[in-house]
Amino acid sequence: MATPPNQYYQLRWVHASVCLASFVGGLVLIGLGCVAVDAQLKTLMIVAGAFLLLVATMFFTAMPMLLRMEATFARQLSELRELRQSLAKQSDRLDVIAVNTALSDAAKSLSHRQQELDALTSAIREEIHHGRWESSNNLVHELERRFGASEQAAAIREELDTARGDAIHEKLSEAIEKIENFFRPHDWEKAQIEIDRLHHALPDNARVAGLIDRMKILKEQHKQELMQAWEEATKRSDTDHAIEILRELDQYLSPAEAHALQSSARHVFKEKLLQLGIQFRFAVNEKRWADAVSTGLVLVRDFPNARMTNEVREALDTLRERARQQGMVVPEPANN
Repeated sequence: MATPPNQYYQLRWVHASVCLASFVGGLVLIGLGCVAVDAQLKTLMIVAGAFLLLVATMFFTAMPMLLRMEATFARQLSELRELRQSLAKQSDRLDVIAVNTALSDAAKSLSHRQQELDALTSAIREEIHHGRWESSNNLVHELERRFGASEQAAAIREELDTARGDAIHEKLSEAIEKIENFFRPHDWEKAQIEIDRLHHALPDNARVAGLIDRMKILKEQHKQELMQAWEEATKRSDTDHAIEILRELDQYLSPAEAHALQSSARHVFKEKLLQLGIQFRFAVNEKRWADAVSTGLVLVRDFPNARMTNEVREALDTLRERARQQGMVVPEPANN
């Protein structure tokens, strides 16, 4: 607040008058002292005149400073009053701002809570999409515990159970298709491994239990097919096919069934031994040394304990040498 131009006007006028009077009086006294005859009076007048000049100088210098100081104090006091009034006015505004801030913080808290809830729900569905069931279930529990969203948690659990059931159904269908592919070529060992794995993962699943029963039925059907093929092969004296069937049939036969087939099996093997012996002799008589060696190796492999096999085994080295002399490719015995 600036000092008004007419403030302290009278004081300034008195100050100027006193300074001027003192200054003039001091000059007059000094002048009179200079011309005075009496030395003592001369000195007194000069000293008095100098004192008046000093007083005039001090007043002339000090008064403006005092006035400026007073004006400064007055301005500061006025500014303090204005500041106090302004603070009083701002206090109400600050109260309103504080209330609005509290409301804003509450709104932000609600907004952040909703954002966190949405983020957690999105994370749960992402885990469900990737089939991470345990992680999904833990997040649903966290949703219910932290946010108290019981209804939403129950709905997501139903969604989780449905998705998990669909995923299990799909994977189970793929596993069953894989097992069916083992059933077709009668690869029972691999089929059993896959069934055991499924049974361990889903011990109470009806489809898995059905696979166990289905494999038993299929194995029995295949055994009956082999039995029928065996009978047909023996009837038409197809010894090679009969032996091939018997080797496959052996894994399906019970001890009693195997005993029942011993007689017909022995007859088939005797016929096969006789056929090989005839083939061996014809090859030797016709000097087809390589064929003789090949037939002899079959005899040694399939009938190692037969009397004929011992004779053939002793002749093999001679037959190999003769085959080499004729430049024939000599078959070698298979590595067991």
